[in-house]
Amino acid sequence: MKKFLFITFIFLSLLNFGEKIALIENNDIIFKEVELKNSSVEYLFEFLSSFENSLVPKDVLNAYYFVDTSLIIDLNSSLIQNFSAEDEVLFLLQILYTLFENVKGIDRIYIIVDGKQTNLLVKYINIYFSFPRELYKIPD
Repeated sequence: MKKFLFITFIFLSLLNFGEKIALIENNDIIFKEVELKNSSVEYLFEFLSSFENSLVPKDVLNAYYFVDTSLIIDLNSSLIQNFSAEDEVLFLLQILYTLFENVKGIDRIYIIVDGKQTNLLVKYINIYFSFPRELYKIPD
């Protein structure tokens, strides 16, 4: 019986129970396992902004809304307006990967800026249409 419990304990300790977030390293997206206190959208943005290798500025999230299985996030343009094309892409990927990985029950994300629907995030990425979950799954 003790042997069975010991083997079970070892097996369970090897399982991965951590959540993953997307961060930036050498101008590329990396995925890091972390322990999150909760998976609210507001908390995830705050958590991402606390890392040195993150492009998510503090207080960039104005608001967020759930509509059926969609998430709408409203971003503050003044905090991202000076992003280069590469920064804009990495910022968006960091947000999409992290939200899809940790917010359950959503199948697409819409992005609005300063409370309005717009064509471009900053200068380069078209955000007029939604971003589907299938394209932003973190690889195992």
